[in-house]
Amino acid sequence: MTNVSIDGEKLEENKCIVKPWNNENFPEKDVTSKNMLCRSESPQLNGGTFCDVQAGSKFVMHFHESGPTDRAISDSHKGPCLAYMAKAESNGDGNVWFKIYEDGYDASSDTWCVDTLIKNDGALEVTIPADISPGNYLLRGEIIALHEADRVYGEDENAGAEFFPSCAMINVVGTGAANPGQYAIPGIYDKSDPGIHFNLWDGDKNYVIPGPPLYVPGTAPAGNTNTTKIGTTPVVNAPVTASNPPVNNNTGGKSKSCIKKRHNKCSSSSRKKKRSRSKKHNKA
Repeated sequence: MTNVSIDGEKLEENKCIVKPWNNENFPEKDVTSKNMLCRSESPQLNGGTFCDVQAGSKFVMHFHESGPTDRAISDSHKGPCLAYMAKAESNGDGNVWFKIYEDGYDASSDTWCVDTLIKNDGALEVTIPADISPGNYLLRGEIIALHEADRVYGEDENAGAEFFPSCAMINVVGTGAANPGQYAIPGIYDKSDPGIHFNLWDGDKNYVIPGPPLYVPGTAPAGNTNTTKIGTTPVVNAPVTASNPPVNNNTGGKSKSCIKKRHNKCSSSSRKKKRSRSKKHNKA
């Protein structure tokens, strides 16, 4: 993450963003690592700037490899995008996180969230829940790249999904009272989860967005909303009202004959393996 936008205004580079563990653009692959927080074992919040954001408003995170003028991410790094929030006073430790956004695969257009992110020049827009209590929060945006996820982490030196979490620091302004945080990071993923261990290359038409259920404003989390069959609408197991419409991150449609095309041909049903040779990845 290089920049954020609030009320349509793109802020200067790195403003209100947690500094990553180093200046390289490497992913995290170990889902048990503390670096899963913000690609930083302990977010350094002291002295940091918290940007004011109105509850219920749109917030945009801009992802680029090294700077605002670079590409967002390699188009080979297909996968979902997610966003979580936690009270900043927790420093991200404990059962304090809740999911506010997820987008996986759209069968009607054969499009992954990463494809949309690239099309939008690295911009990922989320909505701050309208009912959460005011105060300082960490907002954790995440890209999961699945190009090596046909093998689980540790199987070989390249195996496993690649995680690109980055955190913004925001001060939510509003009159809400909800405190929905109840999940720990690390802890929301297992390396064998179907949304983490997934073969892009064998034509699998079922993708399960990983992690806990989405938080639905005005309700307590109920059930698991993260199981999404490609080409269907996710089910949110919580009441839906006019002010809290259902979340539809994967529109219905006829599935394509393959998820990924290589050299203008569909991949076969055999397990084809793709190796990532570049070490340049998305900036935190």
